[in-house]
Amino acid sequence: MIERRKFIIGGGAVLAGLATPLIGTRAARARTLGGISYGANKLDIHTPGTDNAPVIVYVHGGAWRMGSRGEGRAVADSFTSRGYVVVSVDYSLSANAERQAREVAQAITWVRQNISSYGGNGSRIAVMGHSAGCHLACLAVLSGLAPGVSALVANDTGAYDLQYLADIHGGRLPILYAALNKRANWRNWSPISYAGGAGGIPVLVAWSGAEFRRKVSTRFADALAANGHPVTRFDGSGYSHISIRSGMGRNGDKLNTEIARFLAASV
Repeated sequence: MIERRKFIIGGGAVLAGLATPLIGTRAARARTLGGISYGANKLDIHTPGTDNAPVIVYVHGGAWRMGSRGEGRAVADSFTSRGYVVVSVDYSLSANAERQAREVAQAITWVRQNISSYGGNGSRIAVMGHSAGCHLACLAVLSGLAPGVSALVANDTGAYDLQYLADIHGGRLPILYAALNKRANWRNWSPISYAGGAGGIPVLVAWSGAEFRRKVSTRFADALAANGHPVTRFDGSGYSHISIRSGMGRNGDKLNTEIARFLAASV
């Protein structure tokens, strides 16, 4: 596992950083600052209008080739109302997974170093992602590319263990994972290879109703737990891959409620 970690980190240095806070009068001061450069790409910062707030860094999905940081708006609307700064990040859609993970790590590092200027606490950062964004968030945080993260919310990817994903699909990755279809890189691009990383931070692992997603996610959760991470599991068997993404930012949704509870206890 140490050799695998060195492989992904050794390609170069990282590119160029809970108790729910009281609401008070932050609604009048809340704001969004869009299109801020973190080096390799851009991010949006959604603030609740308070100081020293815990931070959520959101990484969007889209099969590693689509999507944008705008996907994080619903999460921002939900969680800024709970007193969090929410930062939604873009990454290069034309790059391979390792480069994308490095860009996500660069964004997290930028946030850790600069978010105090926007009312956030750089020592209280949770990283959250859905689908491809979940994979990249886990890869960046667990491999050690983005140190200093307090908690991780991993929502519904099949890419935690690419060899296992291929094994349960007859030896090949499903078409949705075509961007990862370089077999020689599967071990290094699989977050499960770094299950002992990030200092054993708490992780919430959620999955939707597809059977292969349940299998891959529970295997990943088991590996995290075996390596000392406090793991919260969310069985979203009643959700589709799309609806479980929407649930992250919908007040009153069971997943949203569980994420809020997890963050309040972890960040």
